Amino acid sequence: MRGPSWFLAFAAGLLSAPASAELEYSSYLVDVGESDGIVLHGNLTGSEVDNLVVFADGGETRDRRMALFAFDGSGWDLAYASDVPDDVIFVDMVESSDRDRLLMFRRDHLDWLDPDGWVRTTLVSAPSVYNVPPLDVPQVEIVRDVTGDTLADLVLADFDGYWVWLQDETPNTDWIGPVKLKATPTSIAGFRSVSYRPRAIYELDHDGDGRNDLAFWEDEQFLVYRANDTSFDTTPVALDLPIEFSSDDVTISIGVGNPDESDPERVTLYDVGDYNGDGVGDLVTITLTITGFLDQSTRYAFYFGERVDGGTRFAKTPATVIESDGIQGPFETGDFNNDGRKDLGMASIDIGIGKIIAALLTGSVRFDIEFYVMGDNAYPEEPNVTKPIRFRFSLRSGSVLSGRWLDTGDLTGDGLTDLWVPVDGGIEVYAGTGDEELFRDRPATIPVDFPATTMPGGVTVADLNDDGRDDIVMRFPPTEEDDANRIGVVLSR
Repeated sequence: MRGPSWFLAFAAGLLSAPASAELEYSSYLVDVGESDGIVLHGNLTGSEVDNLVVFADGGETRDRRMALFAFDGSGWDLAYASDVPDDVIFVDMVESSDRDRLLMFRRDHLDWLDPDGWVRTTLVSAPSVYNVPPLDVPQVEIVRDVTGDTLADLVLADFDGYWVWLQDETPNTDWIGPVKLKATPTSIAGFRSVSYRPRAIYELDHDGDGRNDLAFWEDEQFLVYRANDTSFDTTPVALDLPIEFSSDDVTISIGVGNPDESDPERVTLYDVGDYNGDGVGDLVTITLTITGFLDQSTRYAFYFGERVDGGTRFAKTPATVIESDGIQGPFETGDFNNDGRKDLGMASIDIGIGKIIAALLTGSVRFDIEFYVMGDNAYPEEPNVTKPIRFRFSLRSGSVLSGRWLDTGDLTGDGLTDLWVPVDGGIEVYAGTGDEELFRDRPATIPVDFPATTMPGGVTVADLNDDGRDDIVMRFPPTEEDDANRIGVVLSR
């Protein structure tokens, strides 16, 4: 499933009265010095808890750096630090049958950093669209399970498609492939340069054989590469679409101006996946309608698929829709209540002159997080759960000054999605209920002593110690100019 990353975390307001129960978690604050870049996690050194790998972005005045922190039972200590080699273009982390591996991509080669001597060893080789090392150290997510067998595979974008390697579960981890799936990236021409956006990858079981097939939207066609006994067919089949759309580049924009000067209605492909839990892929579109200055609405339409003549056919009309005034974007998508169907968490804001004036006067903005539960092949007209969010920002710089971040994860270990919100002195966890109410009204509290403001996009939810409960990693900026960057970890025990 794919969704915009800019709604991953939001500042949250007060939700409800606290409860006395506490979850069994410990919190740690890690000083990471000048490391202000991305944070990856993985078990690189054979410990019982994942290592944290933190990167420092480079620039004209300093080198790109990386630091690895290992858990010793009482906290994370620095275990390894070095410069990031000049030829590294991006990094990622892969979980394989024998070990986790920190991946470092240089031109035409994907290496992994071997902790035995901290040397780079080539894993696979192939050309790609990534050819120039940037000033920072970005993560490009080339690791994904494309077959649905729970093993992480490798998917690398090239100028004419994707290279795909499948992981074979052997003691030393073999990689099958590559196979090339044709899908030309989109290009944007700039002044003396051209940038490329690899095509989005969609997953569905097109022919009902129980295996994931991969699909791309290109040149107004939806092309499906079917899975076979060893990998994927390299000749695609075309899948008919019930509606025309202009792009699959999901970008939510604020409509400004006279609607007569441009197309007042923009239809974009959002996703293809099994939303109603019947084993057949469904098509989801976003329609952004602009009717005047800062006057717009958002509509998500769900075209359910059915199996016809050994293939997938989408319904000609949507079976259910989610509509909202203003801007509405996905905050989280998943099976929140464990019924086999996809539920949606939407971040919604109604843009208007009054809202803008109020924001400028008060220095604060309000969002609503709205949760929709898939019922009997339909989402409700109104959200099942709504949580208000407000945060303050600097009128001078635009940066967030205060607020509380909201996210989801299974912190109770019961397989249901929980809602969690940092508050003063702790994290409130609203446990999942497994029904259309989604979350309990009263939270349990995890006591923590963390700074009030996290870095943008600086929250990761993952099970660091493989005990079936999610843990939380947060990045905090310095409170003073010469202070160190810090990472907060909330670890189950």
